[in-house]
Amino acid sequence: MNQNVTNRQLVLLIMLLSITGTLMQPHAQAIFYAEQHAYLSYIPVFLVMVASLWMLSRVQRRFPDQDLFESLVERFPFFGRMTGIMYILFFLFIFARDIRLIGDYISITLLETTPISIIVLTLLVMAVFIVRGGLGSLIGMSELYVTLFVLNSLILPFMLIKQINMDNLMPYFDIDVAGVGKGSWYIFSFFGEMIAIPFVVKGSDFRFKSVMGGITFAALLMMLIIIETILAVGVPIASRLVYPSYELARQLQISDFLDRFDLALAAVTLPTLITKIAFDLYFVCWGLKRMIPKVSGKVMTGPVALIGFVCAFWFFKNAVQLFRFTREWTWIGILFEVLLPIIIFIFLRPRKKGMNDRKATDGTKPKQHSNEEKSNKTSQERDESDKGKREGHQGGELQPS
Repeated sequence: MNQNVTNRQLVLLIMLLSITGTLMQPHAQAIFYAEQHAYLSYIPVFLVMVASLWMLSRVQRRFPDQDLFESLVERFPFFGRMTGIMYILFFLFIFARDIRLIGDYISITLLETTPISIIVLTLLVMAVFIVRGGLGSLIGMSELYVTLFVLNSLILPFMLIKQINMDNLMPYFDIDVAGVGKGSWYIFSFFGEMIAIPFVVKGSDFRFKSVMGGITFAALLMMLIIIETILAVGVPIASRLVYPSYELARQLQISDFLDRFDLALAAVTLPTLITKIAFDLYFVCWGLKRMIPKVSGKVMTGPVALIGFVCAFWFFKNAVQLFRFTREWTWIGILFEVLLPIIIFIFLRPRKKGMNDRKATDGTKPKQHSNEEKSNKTSQERDESDKGKREGHQGGELQPS
């Protein structure tokens, strides 16, 4: 049964899915093509995702007590299951990619001597225990760690005042539209992973007003972070870094005694990344439970996690291959984040009253009137006959005996 989700929790879940992966990788590629105007790359992505989630919110209105998995299977048993299986495989790949991405990040920046396989296994163990707690555990961790991440991101500009160089944004109005479009291409597949929300949240809780707020806040926050990266690090350096956000954190220095403030930021960022991995695993297990009702989602967490572990090292040999795959991955992301939502909207959207229904209702009205007229006539005839009987027996002239 779906757990109830409040407006605040829905906003935090959207930010969890849209921020974590985007913060890790595609910013460097967006800066490489769009240069100092890389923050504008979020505008086309924002508009596309608003349209996609608006269509799914309209679909969810029709099925208020069901998530999108249930509504697809109930309305179209065969094609609905095929669509659900495609989304399960899509997020299984995202699960394997996120495991490898975060494992490489921890191995390169924090634990250089620890084997990456041990790091990934540790992440999987934590993700499995989180998923066994259900959606409530994911929501609780999102309320804690996503909120802390947002607060740190808002405080960060005040800590970077000494490192900020406004010349890095010049020329301010010489915008390379083609470069901004390429930057949007690399960002889109990561930012659009919020498309998973209607599949795990029932229709009555998937409110478009909250969804719109979550997308807007996430886009503005990521634009702020990418502007800070350009101002503090510069376009030439930031465009060649694998993890520009980590380099941004390393620029922080509080007086002379604390020059590794990035460790404090990592202590808040890592739990958010682990929560994102747990959500990917939860989505796959929840989808399998919807497609095969007899399967237990808790039992599937371990096997699915091991499959993701194997795929993480099977699909990507190193971090460079993972970094370059973003360009091709966007083609797959467009299919699941734009095209399939349009198809689902066409077949499952709320239908208006058709012309046949209107004609049927108009045709019933004269019949009702005729029935009423007949009933009135019969009642009048009965009254007249009763009146005649009363006059014959009591009010008439006496007959001779």
